[in-house]
Amino acid sequence: MSAISLKRLHRGVSRLVHWLAPAECLLCGAPHGNTRAICTDCEAGLSRNTHSCHRCALPQLPGALCRGCRHAPPHFETTHAPYLMRTGIRDLIHQWKFSNRPHLSTLLASLFVEATFGEATLLGTARPGCSDLAGPTVLVPVPTQWRRQMQRGFDHTWVLAHALKSQHYPALLVWSWFRYRGPRTAQHLLDRATRWQDATDRFTADSKLAGHRVILVDDVMTTGATARAAARVCGEAGAQSVNVWCIARTPAPITAR
Repeated sequence: MSAISLKRLHRGVSRLVHWLAPAECLLCGAPHGNTRAICTDCEAGLSRNTHSCHRCALPQLPGALCRGCRHAPPHFETTHAPYLMRTGIRDLIHQWKFSNRPHLSTLLASLFVEATFGEATLLGTARPGCSDLAGPTVLVPVPTQWRRQMQRGFDHTWVLAHALKSQHYPALLVWSWFRYRGPRTAQHLLDRATRWQDATDRFTADSKLAGHRVILVDDVMTTGATARAAARVCGEAGAQSVNVWCIARTPAPITAR
């Protein structure tokens, strides 16, 4: 039986199980027959990042590049961040990371791929039409400090990268070619200015990156400081190109004029 047939069989069995014993939506708690852990209404209500900077995915009015990417271009070419870090996707990501639910990686990977590249990719009948996947391409999870891994019970970016590979991109490799230089304060505890300062010289990269197309895998892009720092060391290690895949993007704060 082909891989596509097995996927369709699995989906059929999942639908039957959910029809016989409806699950409760992780977000609203209502019983539902969706094959995913969230109901159709909650999935449809996830905030989409529909208009954004081509380079860093910062939400903005339709246009090519945001001011930050025009003035200080990052070392990555594009960012795919199909959701906004708001209620719904934010709740899912927080349950996944902070409530030790690594099984949600498969849901988040599917939501990312479907929102970014379309339903046909999930069914295995089409491949993403983007330059990210041409040539010797590797999925490189942005590393998590070992203390954070111990607190959460798993390395969330590594698990997410493997969910993307196992479900959607079996030909790609997942290589952990980054490491932290030393202990850092958790990013979600820092303000935007401190995030930028903290990103300086945060990572080191393996020379094996040389000549590869790198897809950096992360959960959320907030200021872009982490992605910029990671992409810079990829370039210094000789990567052919760098692109970023993350589930959600945090909008820039509204400032008084």
